[in-house]
Amino acid sequence: MDLLNKIGMVSFIFTVIALILLIPKEPFSQVVFLISYSLQIYIFYKTKQWFLIFQMSVLSCFAIFTYFKWTLGG
Repeated sequence: MDLLNKIGMVSFIFTVIALILLIPKEPFSQVVFLISYSLQIYIFYKTKQWFLIFQMSVLSCFAIFTYFKWTLGG
């Protein structure tokens, strides 16, 4: 298994963990999503998939917004 496949597998595991943490509306789930998105951005950068990098960047912004909304009670 090459490096990008291993990183992809780790990213998938982080995504599943984050989705499980969403059930009780746990703010830490957004941090786990950010890790997953960062790994995916790296993979997409290495494979030159620019639109997917943009997509993960937008999702990262939403995760940051949601984290602060949940932690600050906004």
